[in-house]
Amino acid sequence: MRRGRGSGLFDAPPREATIAKRPDRRPERTRQALIAALIDLILERGYEGLTVDDVARRANVGRSTLYAHFGGLEGVLKQAMTRPSLRFAELVDLPLTSADLVPWLEHFKHQRKRNRVFFVPPLRGLWVRRLAELLEPRLEALASRQSRAAPLLPWSFVAAQLAENQLALVANWLALRLSTPSEAIAEAMIVMTRATVDALAPAGPDSREEREA
Repeated sequence: MRRGRGSGLFDAPPREATIAKRPDRRPERTRQALIAALIDLILERGYEGLTVDDVARRANVGRSTLYAHFGGLEGVLKQAMTRPSLRFAELVDLPLTSADLVPWLEHFKHQRKRNRVFFVPPLRGLWVRRLAELLEPRLEALASRQSRAAPLLPWSFVAAQLAENQLALVANWLALRLSTPSEAIAEAMIVMTRATVDALAPAGPDSREEREA
């Protein structure tokens, strides 16, 4: 089964060390091969026009295998976009600092030419949708935990707006080739995320006092 080159943040996580009597990892290897094949083809040819046959052929599997694992081409892309989206989603409910974001931002910066296709249509819209899917349950859980007021807009709308804001910040930083250091972008991302959440789902007095303590 052919392994693709991948593109850094869109690569699969490193495999675990080989151990005795480990479970059958062939299904996961197949999934990762399909993800790598899709990313390789996107980087070579773009997303539009790609077919299930293209990806299955590159991964050296049958098209039925792709459907069995992902349900279709968009399912492969959705899984590929999950890993680079997680750190942004975690900003909602984990006490992350700029130091947690800088390595991700630096990688995007160093791979800007290679990964540019993911920050422009149509892939950017699909990435926003995937990030919003990861943000929404975290936002709802945060609101419940902190007894926040009902959001001014549906949670799905809040998540979509926040996802768009987060990716736009990174996309503009890369596209404009600003000299702004990644540390400043990371801090801006944190402040913007919290401000957006506070604006669209206001925190009650008890929640504000707890956060400020």
